[in-house]
Amino acid sequence: MTDGKKTVKEAIKFAFIGVINTVLDWVLFWVFLSALGFNKNISQILATALAMCNSYLLNRYFTFKKTGSVKLSEISKFILVNLLSLLVNLLCLNLFCDVFKVYLWANSIFSFVGIDFMLSGDTAIMFSKLCAVPFSLLVNFIGNKLWVFGKKEGNL
Repeated sequence: MTDGKKTVKEAIKFAFIGVINTVLDWVLFWVFLSALGFNKNISQILATALAMCNSYLLNRYFTFKKTGSVKLSEISKFILVNLLSLLVNLLCLNLFCDVFKVYLWANSIFSFVGIDFMLSGDTAIMFSKLCAVPFSLLVNFIGNKLWVFGKKEGNL
C-alpha cells in the first residue's frame, strides 16, 4: 500500500476512534456527574482521562498498528499531543466564537435559504466548537502519526 493510501486509511480509523472517544467522554461525564454525584470538574477530568486512555490503546494497536511493549516516552508524547490539541481547540473555539463570530455567518446562510433557526447563546458556542474540531483533529492526528506512534524513535 502506498504511503498516501496508508495515511488516508489511518486518518479514517483515527476519526472513527475519535467519534468513539467523544461518545465515551460524554457517557462517562454523565455517569460521574449524575449517577455518582461528582462535581462537574472532577467528572470532566475523569471522563477525559479515561477516554484518552481508550484513545491511546485503540490508536496504538488499531490505527497505527504499533507492536512491542509500551514505553513511558510514547505515553508522555501522547499526553503532550493531546494537551496541544486541546490548546488548539480552545484557541479556535474562542477565535471562531468571539473574534470571527462564525455563528453569525451561519445565521446569514440560514436566513438566505429560508431556515427559521438562529444560533445564539449556547448553540452559537456549540457551533463554534464544531468549527474548531477539524483543527484540533489535524494537530492530534499529525502528532500521533509522526511523533507518538512514528516508526522511528527519532521522529520530530
